[in-house]
Amino acid sequence: MKTYNNHPHWHNQPLRLTKEQKRDPLPVLDDFFECYHLNDVRQILWQWLTTVISSHQSISNDALDRDNHLYFYEKIEGIIEAAYVMKRKLLKHRRKVEKRRLKKSSQPENIQYVKTPEHFKSNATGLAAENVVNGEVFNKPKQLLEFVDEAPIYVITQVFKSESLAFLRDQLRDWLHVALSADSTIYDDGEQRRQLLSFQDHLLVIVEALFVIYIQNKNKIAEKEIVDTDKPRLLSQDQIDNPMQVITSFFEKFPMVYIVRELYDWLEASFCFGGTYPDNMDKLQALNIYRNVLCLITAADRLLSI
Repeated sequence: MKTYNNHPHWHNQPLRLTKEQKRDPLPVLDDFFECYHLNDVRQILWQWLTTVISSHQSISNDALDRDNHLYFYEKIEGIIEAAYVMKRKLLKHRRKVEKRRLKKSSQPENIQYVKTPEHFKSNATGLAAENVVNGEVFNKPKQLLEFVDEAPIYVITQVFKSESLAFLRDQLRDWLHVALSADSTIYDDGEQRRQLLSFQDHLLVIVEALFVIYIQNKNKIAEKEIVDTDKPRLLSQDQIDNPMQVITSFFEKFPMVYIVRELYDWLEASFCFGGTYPDNMDKLQALNIYRNVLCLITAADRLLSI
């Protein structure tokens, strides 16, 4: 039932909760998270967002409206995660209080410190391409993308040495937000927005698979030192054990010619964005994530032909 109304006294008052629930909201949180796991909530919210953003003649045809919906989606997802954390803390606190009442000593928690690996910037230079004209030497060091044919694993390694998996995830999220919120771009069309949303979904999965390949090519000690934020979230255990199947499925769905065009349109849209960029995202960062993704995808395509 709709609770939205225009009565000024009710604008900032809970209307769905009973008096008992207002006094003690924990049962409301318990009931919600018994019905929906966090991942269920994320999936439902994402389905809502993609439908709203990509539908023709919808309330999101205007770039500013899309920006507002994306912003609202992120805030709703954040507040649900905060509610989940609060629920766990409240339950934990109440258990401790109950234990004190029963005069039972609580067990101290063992805190494990995870060593965070340092991420070094790639300094790959490669052989210079030279051309001598009238005594002048024109040369430039090889770009990382130029190593793909001869050493795709090296390219993947250099990307993940430069940027953590968690940082790449965040940048892909912000890059998507910026592109969909830009005005006068190819993403003014609902079908193009739908394709980009679908592509980004699958892109996050293949990036995790490539990160697994990167880890597999390092020693086991380095694998143990991976921080929690850098661990794959979207891959099943079977996909972690065999990341090449993820790469194969990705290219069965998305041909390389489409990928190159989509990434270019994505980059162009991010340059057209006229609003306030999210933290850790600007035009230069958009170019950087574009280059990293292009290197990863091109290297993945090369792995299939080896």
